Amino acid sequence: MQIYGLIYVANYHPCPVPLQNVSVEANIVDMIAETTVYQTYKNIESNPIEAFYKFPLHEATAVCKFEAEIDGKRNIKGIVKEAKLATKEYNEAIQQGQGAYLLEQHQSDVFQCSIGNITAGQTVVIKITYVTELKHDAETEKVRFVFPTAIAPRYGSSGYSPANDGKKLIPDAISYSSEANYYLDLAVTCRMTSVIQSIESPSHHISTELNIDGNPNVSKITLAEQITYLEKDFILVVKSLGLDQPRAFVEYNPKTETNCVMLTLVPKFAINTIMSELIFVIDRSGSMQGGPMKKASEALQLLLRSLPEDCFFNVISFGSHFDSLFEKSQPYSENSFLKALKHAQEMTANYGGTEIYNPIKWAFDNSRNDMPTSVFLLTDGQVNNVDQIVELIKSCEEKKKGDARFFSIGIGDSVSHNLVESVSRAGKGYAQFVTNNERMDKKILGMLKNAIKPPIKDYNITWTNQIVEDVLPMETESVDVDKPTISFFSDNATPPPVVQNFFTDIKIQQAPFLIPPIYPGVRFIVYCILEKSVETCKEIILSANSHDGPMKLSIPLDPVILQGSKIHTLAARKLIQDLDDGTSFIHKHPRNSGKMIPVSLIREQIVKLGITYTLASKYTSFLAIDERDNKVVAEAQSLPNKRIVPTRLNSASRRSLVMPTSSLSSSQSFLSSRVSAVTTSSRSGAMLYEPISIPSMAMSASLVCNTSSYMSLSEDNYVSGVVERRKLHSLLAKSAIYKPSSIEPVISAISVKMKPPKIETLYSFLDFQSFDGSFLPSNKFYSWFGKNDSKDFENIEIKNEKILCLALAIAYLELIMLETFKEECEMCYEKSKKALKKKLTVMNKRLMRF
Repeated sequence: MQIYGLIYVANYHPCPVPLQNVSVEANIVDMIAETTVYQTYKNIESNPIEAFYKFPLHEATAVCKFEAEIDGKRNIKGIVKEAKLATKEYNEAIQQGQGAYLLEQHQSDVFQCSIGNITAGQTVVIKITYVTELKHDAETEKVRFVFPTAIAPRYGSSGYSPANDGKKLIPDAISYSSEANYYLDLAVTCRMTSVIQSIESPSHHISTELNIDGNPNVSKITLAEQITYLEKDFILVVKSLGLDQPRAFVEYNPKTETNCVMLTLVPKFAINTIMSELIFVIDRSGSMQGGPMKKASEALQLLLRSLPEDCFFNVISFGSHFDSLFEKSQPYSENSFLKALKHAQEMTANYGGTEIYNPIKWAFDNSRNDMPTSVFLLTDGQVNNVDQIVELIKSCEEKKKGDARFFSIGIGDSVSHNLVESVSRAGKGYAQFVTNNERMDKKILGMLKNAIKPPIKDYNITWTNQIVEDVLPMETESVDVDKPTISFFSDNATPPPVVQNFFTDIKIQQAPFLIPPIYPGVRFIVYCILEKSVETCKEIILSANSHDGPMKLSIPLDPVILQGSKIHTLAARKLIQDLDDGTSFIHKHPRNSGKMIPVSLIREQIVKLGITYTLASKYTSFLAIDERDNKVVAEAQSLPNKRIVPTRLNSASRRSLVMPTSSLSSSQSFLSSRVSAVTTSSRSGAMLYEPISIPSMAMSASLVCNTSSYMSLSEDNYVSGVVERRKLHSLLAKSAIYKPSSIEPVISAISVKMKPPKIETLYSFLDFQSFDGSFLPSNKFYSWFGKNDSKDFENIEIKNEKILCLALAIAYLELIMLETFKEECEMCYEKSKKALKKKLTVMNKRLMRF
């Protein structure tokens, strides 16, 4: 018998798959996206069926609407109910022959859709709508929209979750297939406040229509080719003017009669660095094979080169087991740097499964107590015991009294956003993501820059000038705490249940209740739901205390009041996340201090928020019932056959596909003959080829133009006068300040022709750099500039070879690399400038003795 349509094999028998088509429509407005997913199911069997389909959504997603369209004729809207009640009513409807549609949360980033009693030949379209914040893309200073498409196979048992009791969920029943080729359509509309400057996708080929209806703020994006599935997450990166600016606006929700303020900005500030401990935890499990492992290795190498001199560091590798490079974090030195660098270069994904808990525990247990500790996790995050790992990090952060932070980078095309986001949130750091097609240099170095700065504390946001807490009546709720266990072998009477009063009502609901840490270059968003009677400030004030002093910013509130529920929905989702994380106002408010918060109270609060704001959560589900006429009910009276729709297993998750890691070529893009350097115009992008001599790269314009001003840098020669010493310091500390086209080099030297700079070329050049920023003399270093040894630079008259090499390296980085790869080489460049300053200071002190 020939079976048409989609099929999967169960017990050696082909079974038709009822999912026919998936269509996605997304609307992006600045840093918020609303997405509607249409799933089309059709029963091509002769009997009624019940279909189950699990799909991924990011853990911060707020699922706020669920509808079912029957045969294009009837549209049934789902309503939010307590999860167990929704499942009970769903099962009853199935038994009665009615159509029933249920949406439940399986994990924080996995949902299940149950479509019951699809009669023979019937078509059902399920519509799921959700809103989400867009991450700031640190790599390119843009916002990043992600539509997840694959549930990555997780390592380890999913374990038992009391929240899933009574649900329709089928535990561990995600059916994976390499042929889940239902058709997929995807369309994204961007409506930005300011002009859209660029749109790109690092994951897929797209077709972009800009300037819709003559409006430069609007664009539409579709997939450039028709495909039957998305093998990996769809990622869209949008750049628009003004997205980073501080903004505060208010939305009025007529349903709840409340106002909700959204405060957002991408901070820019500078504070001094401090001595820190930096621990790098690298996932080397089998799922990291190929691209992810190569990226993790390259990122670690760049981190090691960029570390400050006055830090301690360690490297931990993990999989089924773990090991550390050092027994304890070591001071950053030439020996520790070279050992770690060799270790990073030789890393492979050969550690088996993914056990994250023990290496993180070891990292914190063996961390230093005399300085702040920052842990960096590089992983694809394919694990099940996320809650256990999060609790560990929260506990360790509390023990360190705020001097521990946890940063995470998700690597690959099927990352578990739940793990990566959750651990960084618990550790008061932040998360970033990078696909196999993206560079992660800027993201990882941005994290390093933030990690070596002291934590900012004592955050506060002033939302209103009204004194609310003092006049707020003490509204409490009496709750029975969890009863003690009764022994089977004891005559002691069971003590009566303890009743405690909890403060559960507040007129100002800040979400999250604990203000998240603020980092330069990382989007900051906080919400506040206020009762109608509470008036907001005309300027929202954000304040905190840093190691260098107090910090403050006033953000004017947009006078235009928005009407709707999207911002309220996002705020409510944050409130639910707070309750899940144990960081809500119920947990942390001073009035509840010292009280044990029972699970029943948390469940009650989440259900209340879910029903009020129409949100799916671990305690609330969407239910839609199609009440049929008697004839249809009679046809569907028998219990339907169950069909589990397979989720496509992408190639990144198949262990058999191993991509070899190729080493970077060490060949240099330099030829003999005259030098020609490539500079790029930041406006036009045109390449200008202009001659640059070796000494002109190393010295300032005045030094090159006037040979009589040359000063011998030999330690044996005396340079008289403070003025001359200051000139010496200034000339070398500020290298390459002249424009090559403005003067004719006076010193003839063998030059080289340079191609436009590449990141691989930068990394090859940084191989010459020592841990302290120095560039030591060697024949290989001189050959980089087309020279044999230091004698070929005699005309420069820098007789101290170490200073000569530093001057050449600084000038090369400044002239050739810094414009294109500022973030990637900035920390190494600054280290070299400090090293040069130190050497000149030491030399000047010696000269002063004469």
